[in-house]
Amino acid sequence: MRDAYDAVIIGSGHNGLALGAYLARCGLEVVVLERRHEEGGGLCTEELTMPGFLHNVHANYHTFVDLAPPQADLDLADHGLSYVRPPVQMASVFDDGTALTVHTDLDKTCASIARFSEEDAETFRRLYTEAHGYVNLLLGTLMYQPPMSMKELTRALSVLGVEDRSEFLSVKLRREPIDAFLDQHFTHPKVKAHLAFHGAVCGYANDVPGLAMSFPLLVGKIDNWHVCVGGSHRLAHALWRDLAQHGGVLVVDADVDHIEVEGGRAVGVVLADGTQLGARRLVASTVDVEQTFLRLLPAGAVPAELRSSVERDVAHQPWSLFSVHLALREPPRYEAAAFDPDVDQAWVVNLGYASTEELNADWRAVRSGDLAGTCRPNAAVNTLFDPTDAPPGHYTGLLRQIAPYALADGGPAAWDGIARWYGQRCLDTWRRFAPNLGGDAVLDWVPYSPADIPRKLRNMVRGDWMMGEVSLQNMLDRRPLPELAQYRTPVDGLYLAGSTQHPHGFITFAPAYNALQVIAEDLGLQAWWRDV
Repeated sequence: MRDAYDAVIIGSGHNGLALGAYLARCGLEVVVLERRHEEGGGLCTEELTMPGFLHNVHANYHTFVDLAPPQADLDLADHGLSYVRPPVQMASVFDDGTALTVHTDLDKTCASIARFSEEDAETFRRLYTEAHGYVNLLLGTLMYQPPMSMKELTRALSVLGVEDRSEFLSVKLRREPIDAFLDQHFTHPKVKAHLAFHGAVCGYANDVPGLAMSFPLLVGKIDNWHVCVGGSHRLAHALWRDLAQHGGVLVVDADVDHIEVEGGRAVGVVLADGTQLGARRLVASTVDVEQTFLRLLPAGAVPAELRSSVERDVAHQPWSLFSVHLALREPPRYEAAAFDPDVDQAWVVNLGYASTEELNADWRAVRSGDLAGTCRPNAAVNTLFDPTDAPPGHYTGLLRQIAPYALADGGPAAWDGIARWYGQRCLDTWRRFAPNLGGDAVLDWVPYSPADIPRKLRNMVRGDWMMGEVSLQNMLDRRPLPELAQYRTPVDGLYLAGSTQHPHGFITFAPAYNALQVIAEDLGLQAWWRDV
């Protein structure tokens, strides 16, 4: 490790690694620093239960990987990365034994919906087809470029004629929740519940005003979920390989104590062990805004009002996720397979939400810190599509339930005393829909509570896996704050490139890709990467 680099990047999640790889390909001397003992951030895959069972602790569903520029720009497939797109993507199983399935085959999806409502099936076909026609436009406008304002976005869509030609996109969506969109266009409660469930898995609560704006894009990608073969950490490893092959350096066990600022410019970092690393051209932080501005930067490096705003106004999700990781002797066999046999081959399964009203009741309970309500996790068995993640003849399972970070009775620390109890509730729900998972079908299981999330990855403040609330007030040029939304900071040479930035968390690479464009403009780098 040298004592100075052109670029020092704090954090080796997928954004930090991708930014480092791009800059290394530009010819810069790059170092990526990671506090933990391995790279990847949320791309961590571990044997949480028993040897040979690989569990994706955080990122499990990779939706935009085939559309994200780094996939092609950084030759990730050549670095050993591969994905499977399950033919049966999602399902909802209901208490009455019926089920709805989403396939990569649109005709099969519509046939499943038609069993509940032929009108809704036709509406879904039109929405899905229209959304696909605008996906590239919306991705380029909304995701893979520095954020514009809501007014600019509205004007851009108007100039491009989207609203004039669209049955489903309108200015009104900028103010409406997903529920309103569903009520306007769909009729059957189970169809609406499944579509709302899909939004929730993506981090979009269906009762939050303004999120209907992004919902057509979510529907356009409802059948684009991918399993990372070998576990999500394989993506981190592929990014590291590209970084290393182009001269970049990754240093683990490198806890940054503070960022060095001289004359209003970021000139390097100092590690917790006293190691000093100079930054000749830039420092980029991919960790949370609070950590960057309240812990890493000297108090006098930024205006006091900005520090206060970071402390006071940065918005986080008012909910988190409770997970159960399982080692299984056999896959689930759902009773609802008697209604639709494809349920047993679905990857992501909604266990029981049959109406948006049921989902909304749980949102209210979660936001109040209450666990007394229903327990309806979603379930996934990656081994159905990637047999390398479990020993032969065995399966790795995952349950995830929306849950409060801070419990009404005891705060986040209370999770330590009840995580096993709540995990059992989640497992009991799964067994109610898949009775074969009783007895000795479950070899072992471990809970992973909202309180565990920031213990492992402290940049996920308050268990916020999206690293910032997904809301109209925290989107586009308002995320994470208006004065920090364009990836630059008041400290010259210091950039923000993590999921706190537009568009948000999830495996999109967009924060890094957009920060790259800003950095390239400031440093005069040749933009060799492709435009979206």
